[in-house]
Amino acid sequence: MLIRFPDKCYEVVQKIKALDALDLYVAKDMTDTEQKLYTAACIRDQELARKLILITTKKNTSLAFKDLHESFNTDGKYYIIFHYAQGETLQRALRANTYNLKERLLLFRNILSRILLLDMPECFIYEVLRKDNIVVDSALSVKFHYFFTEVDYYWQVDEKNCIHRLCGLVQELFQKELEEKSSRELAEFLRDLEQGRLTDIWDCYEAYNDIYEHVTRKSELREIRPGRIWWKAWDAFKKKLPALKSMLAILLILASGAYLLLHLPNPVLSEDGITFGQIGTLVIEKPESGQ
Repeated sequence: MLIRFPDKCYEVVQKIKALDALDLYVAKDMTDTEQKLYTAACIRDQELARKLILITTKKNTSLAFKDLHESFNTDGKYYIIFHYAQGETLQRALRANTYNLKERLLLFRNILSRILLLDMPECFIYEVLRKDNIVVDSALSVKFHYFFTEVDYYWQVDEKNCIHRLCGLVQELFQKELEEKSSRELAEFLRDLEQGRLTDIWDCYEAYNDIYEHVTRKSELREIRPGRIWWKAWDAFKKKLPALKSMLAILLILASGAYLLLHLPNPVLSEDGITFGQIGTLVIEKPESGQ
């Protein structure tokens, strides 16, 4: 399938999904020697198209919103072309428990930085703050998918909705630290988000940036991270702990038995039956006759 515009031609290489009002594709630019990949949204519904024009044309959006490649009408349909992000999604990375605390701290700062750098409309901020729409590379750089996941909700989105979604992301990224209450700074940051003290993304970035260096330094001092010799030794010890406990229990039983053998009363068999001549270090003398 080809999407043609006077001086452009995109070839569809994959269909992402089909909704009632739009189809979403991965396409490559046939007029570009590099043939870069793009997300191409084909809007069939004219009412939806009229709404989207207000937030998806170069004239109506910030010049900084460079993820928006272009938009145009052709064949009675409205097309929106975004740069396509290739790589692993944050959702998959978190499932695999890929990142240590220092990496997660940097990752969250990169997400906020990227949003501010692109200066995108609020509905797209809301869109990209989904774990499956955040794409992370090996250097923890961040890019976004624009998959129109909640397009029917776009017109109701405001800054509060974006902050609410940011709360969820903080809870996901720092779940361990928040549950264990190991970082007062992160707990306070989340509380400020939840209680509405931070009213926009810039406020969130400034507040988070203030605590980032501090929490990072503390994590370097306190956090046990995979890969170090002492971490491997500790991990090996934990694996062998059940066997060590069993051995220790056996040793304790043997030691207790030896103690009892050495210190219990020493019986002597006589005409009067069994008598005890000694208890521990105490010698019991036989009473003299007639007494």
